[in-house]
Amino acid sequence: MLEIRFHGRGGQGAVTSAELLAQAAIEEGKYARAFPSFGPERRGAPVSAFCRIDDKPVTLRTSIDSPDVVVVLDPSLFNAVDVTRGLKKDGFLVINTKKESKQFMFEGLKQLAAVNATQIAQEILNRPITNTVLLGALIRLMPIVKVDSLISAVQTRFSGKIANLNVQALERAYQETQVLSNNGEQTLELVSPKNEFAGKEKVGKAAKEDLDYLWTELSPGCVVQPGSSRDNHTGDWRSCLPVIQKERCIQCGLCWAFCPDAAQVQKPDGYFSVDLDYCKGCGICAMECPTGAIHMEKELEL
Repeated sequence: MLEIRFHGRGGQGAVTSAELLAQAAIEEGKYARAFPSFGPERRGAPVSAFCRIDDKPVTLRTSIDSPDVVVVLDPSLFNAVDVTRGLKKDGFLVINTKKESKQFMFEGLKQLAAVNATQIAQEILNRPITNTVLLGALIRLMPIVKVDSLISAVQTRFSGKIANLNVQALERAYQETQVLSNNGEQTLELVSPKNEFAGKEKVGKAAKEDLDYLWTELSPGCVVQPGSSRDNHTGDWRSCLPVIQKERCIQCGLCWAFCPDAAQVQKPDGYFSVDLDYCKGCGICAMECPTGAIHMEKELEL
């Protein structure tokens, strides 16, 4: 049985990823089961999804603690969640990153697939929803299902222009994904998108000194440079936008008080506006507004 665990944030489509992969497997005559695991049910919160595929009926309904493959839809999760927890020895890792992929290799990992999924999603889908992009990277790493089967699942799930755009994103990721293989001798073999050998590079202590600390190398109690939530524009996760009708606003400040991201800002005239760099589109402000001065709109419709 092949077990795949997806890590994403609410609104990025991790659950859909697992379901699409399972559907593609079922279309090929295999057995599959996909289901999610939610923490706080709000946009931007970490979300896990699981997919099991086998040639025999799949009866397990438990979460996947020892996956064969881990797929990470959002690079910021490396600082928030132990995404590789329980990953089997000689396991596989698929990540969304714009950094050098070799920084994410670690002992015991068999292969790593890396692609700048956020960029592809923004350019093709016009929003940072990376689920179908990472599926392209996943099947580029290992042929769990045929590309045509996955495309068929996407076209069944979506329709019209949205389906076509998701297929484009999937196919582009398949072409642009880099695959690194660890041969057990601290040598990384870079495989090009056409499966041609592209070169080898020794990664030892000298080479690592030129890199930032790997996330697997930080030990308890180590001193690291503190970060700031202001440096992370979490508004990129948003798909819906709060729109304020100034004429109905009574300046009560409830939107400011209830906003979990401090994205509501009061102006000198007493009225409030939304800081789009940090608003995740959770809709809490619209729910709490006593006069209905705030409503949510899909961002692409603005």
